[in-house]
Amino acid sequence: MEENYSIQAKNLLENLVDEYKSLINEIHKIDILLKQVKGVRVEVNKRTRWISEISNITKDIANKKIKVLIYNEEYLPQVKEQLDNLNLKSNKNGQFIDIPQPNFTYSDLMQLVDELETKKNKLLSKCSKARMDPVVRSKHALENDFIDQAVARKTSNNCQKMFQETEEVVKQMTLEKIKSILGNEYYKKFLREETFD
Repeated sequence: MEENYSIQAKNLLENLVDEYKSLINEIHKIDILLKQVKGVRVEVNKRTRWISEISNITKDIANKKIKVLIYNEEYLPQVKEQLDNLNLKSNKNGQFIDIPQPNFTYSDLMQLVDELETKKNKLLSKCSKARMDPVVRSKHALENDFIDQAVARKTSNNCQKMFQETEEVVKQMTLEKIKSILGNEYYKKFLREETFD
């Protein structure tokens, strides 16, 4: 008898991998700087406000900088002062403040790697569920005598094999992204220090 239950797992796993690929392609070193900038608070009219309330913040990945458009030019000195307090170099250009991406420390980059690890672990949990759904369906079919034991076992084995292959692909994609984030030197340090699972 033909086993068709694992097709569901195959489709789900492929979709999850595609989703993960898109997700990790959106992660860049500049995100560390963006997070620092978005954490800035400024005193405006005797009220403390987040920088995002008084400006528009965009990341320019190609030019490796953050662009902050201040809505009211009166706030420029306060924003510039707060950025200087964070030791961030910035250039004023009209209502814009350009903040070039600094050279990040290993510790800074590892925060981004930790976020990546969290995303990887969430994805692998979803993959595990995608693996189990067809197995549970085949188990119910076996209990109701729709299929025999051999088909249920084959479903389980196929789903497990697909999960392991997907897990390996995800780990490889994650390692490649980590390498692109850290650069060669820090990546070697990462491999020496970390146990990547």
